[in-house]
Amino acid sequence: MEPFIINNTVISRLPRNTDADLQKLAAAYRINCLAGLKKASHGWLGACFSSMELLTAIYHRYIPEPQKPLTERGSLHLSKGHAAMAQYAVLAGLNCFSTDRLGSYKQLHGLPAHCDRTVPGVDSDSGSLGQGLSKAVGIALSNAAAGHRHPVFAIIGDGEMQEGQLFEAFLTLRRLNPGMVVPIIDRNHLQSDSQTADIKDAEDWATVFQGIGLQVHEIDGHAISEICAAIDQVLHAPHPGVIIARTVKGGGSAVTGMPYNTARRAGKWHGAIPDDREYMTILQEQAAIISDPAVDAALKAWQTSQIAAVSQAAAGKDSSGNGISTGEAFAEALIALAGNDRQVFVLDADLEKSCKLTNVAAGFANRFIEVGISEQDMCSLAAGLGLAGNIAVVNTYGSFFKRSLDQIYACITEKVPVIFAAHYSGADYYTDGKSHQTINDLGLMFALGDIDIIEPVDAASTHTLLQKTLERLKSEISAGKGCRPAYFRLHRTPLPEFADLPFHNGHQSIFKADVATEQRNILFTSGPHMLKAGLDAANKLAEDGICLDVVAIGQFSDPQKQLKALTEAGHRLFSLEDHRRESGVGSFVASLGFRNPVRIGARKYCQSALKLDEMLSEHCITATDVVKVVKKVLGCSHEK
Repeated sequence: MEPFIINNTVISRLPRNTDADLQKLAAAYRINCLAGLKKASHGWLGACFSSMELLTAIYHRYIPEPQKPLTERGSLHLSKGHAAMAQYAVLAGLNCFSTDRLGSYKQLHGLPAHCDRTVPGVDSDSGSLGQGLSKAVGIALSNAAAGHRHPVFAIIGDGEMQEGQLFEAFLTLRRLNPGMVVPIIDRNHLQSDSQTADIKDAEDWATVFQGIGLQVHEIDGHAISEICAAIDQVLHAPHPGVIIARTVKGGGSAVTGMPYNTARRAGKWHGAIPDDREYMTILQEQAAIISDPAVDAALKAWQTSQIAAVSQAAAGKDSSGNGISTGEAFAEALIALAGNDRQVFVLDADLEKSCKLTNVAAGFANRFIEVGISEQDMCSLAAGLGLAGNIAVVNTYGSFFKRSLDQIYACITEKVPVIFAAHYSGADYYTDGKSHQTINDLGLMFALGDIDIIEPVDAASTHTLLQKTLERLKSEISAGKGCRPAYFRLHRTPLPEFADLPFHNGHQSIFKADVATEQRNILFTSGPHMLKAGLDAANKLAEDGICLDVVAIGQFSDPQKQLKALTEAGHRLFSLEDHRRESGVGSFVASLGFRNPVRIGARKYCQSALKLDEMLSEHCITATDVVKVVKKVLGCSHEK
């Protein structure tokens, strides 16, 4: 089904003078927002619908020309980046770009998953939570210094309030008081998998904010009139204030609205996309709110063209094989190896479903600790568990460990038994853009030093490597000496097992190309996707009589002896990685004293894509890219 979009011509003709007009306009934006989500079969409907009236009111009343330079107008910083598609819908309605572009959400070179400044009208990037208010205060300070009185808005999720940076930002706002800053808490009481009250929440945020000297305004976050009245009060007050906007996650629709008391793990509309019948119902519902003949006529014409396509279609899962991902394998191995081990605790940062930890949460019972959106707190909490003689397994996206580097460093220097499970590593989180792609973590971990860096290639190696790591940590604890923490680089996309490749002591998988030649070249890589690309490249090169042996490094701590034996016979060395080529596998191989390999890796930070293959092609790290580089290098007489 091709989604229905209210085009720019119709949107521009809708009245927008009164609060009632804007209320109807928000329904039009819901339709267009949902079109982008439906087209992509990915996204966060709940967060988008929750914030729709807030975004509509702010832009139309206070930032009506977001195309202008930032120094000439107000600005909005959508700290809760899951609502990006809602922001795009409003910006398209203000003619920042064509509504046709809404159908490119999460597509390669289309609208990014999270707010991004490459999109006209967007004032700051989002994706990693907790940063929006700090940016807003910084812009307000700049405006004040230049004598400008432009309003600066930050929309913050109530789950996001678990990030400590926001408390720092509110204290800075109160201390510096630059004026014209309007923080708005989207208070829907729900986060990814749970109620905020079940994870980490203040019973009364109004009292908290009043305690640090902020004026508090509590409103209905779906009522345009209340939103505008509260904003005006904050803008004209002598002291800084904050708006607590009571909203419904997925609100504005009877189909998707989620009550405050939605049970844990029952929040369907955090990331679900309506099926075709649900979609039809929502369209009719929102069109009735708009009550405009042009919208009704356009919807009727679309329904006539699409009626035959109505089905119960579901979003399918992008997969490159019939196995399971190393992230799923890690969860299964964790249950099998430590489910009954009272010494092992598992920690999560509001990503239980995404990190495939639901069964782990059930299996570990009171040893599964959900800390919420608080990565720094989680890592130091793990350190405390380790200091008491336990092993803590810390789970979040690899990209979010960057904000905890100081805490990870402390775990290393304090020598505590902590396993950092970095899910969705590499370019593997292809749908959610640069904020979620983990293509610089190896270099960061190498720089920290004294941490065991591990990257399995399949379920079997995941189990073996986790088992060896747990055994090592237990031995170090028993011996009463300091422990070396471990960092597991895990992937989301399933691939077949690499059972035909020798697995040596958990260090690496080795493929010897079957080519009758004395000139053997070696490709170093790590992880399942790069191993597969390397093997495919080796097979293609073998057809031309070119030998390329492939080595997937599974453990970076102590493979020197094995690698040395391999490299001594190698003619040319290459590296392939879903990581920045300056600081990953290639850099590691060179640091061991071997020759500097020709490095094939990511050269830039990419936006969203709907398929892994698209992202790998964009990074130029496919089998085809390897073949091109190898042939080019071997045809040269000089060292690269």
